[in-house]
Amino acid sequence: MDTASRATSPLEVFREWQRCLAANDQAGAAKVVDVDGYTEICLGLTQWTSGYEAAAANFYRNMVAPWSDMTFTIEDLTESADGVTARSHLTARHTGDFLGIAPTGRRVEWDHVAIVKVKDGRVVGQWAQPDLWGIYTQLTQ
Repeated sequence: MDTASRATSPLEVFREWQRCLAANDQAGAAKVVDVDGYTEICLGLTQWTSGYEAAAANFYRNMVAPWSDMTFTIEDLTESADGVTARSHLTARHTGDFLGIAPTGRRVEWDHVAIVKVKDGRVVGQWAQPDLWGIYTQLTQ
């Protein structure tokens, strides 16, 4: 039995999903995400998005592609009966267009909060809030 099929608590499911994302393990992610029923919003960047494939494409375009040398640390993690709330700190070099700003080469850092919903052992959605103002001011001042 693989790790994904053993994940039962929201925290275990979240950790397995994060492992899959970090490893670009799409097959593994499909085992812990409700691919068709998934919904997500990244405040300030996207409207509510349905379907994991579309949400992942938005995430890549908005929060991965503009950056290089990214580091990601979870600072606070709280589990509830129906999900996980994570507060993270990220640093990255600005190497692609972001919020209409051409690459600056600057190293920036920001905080990010995600409320991840889990149902029946699968991630079913996410409400995400990166510190867009913090990123913007570091890129423009």
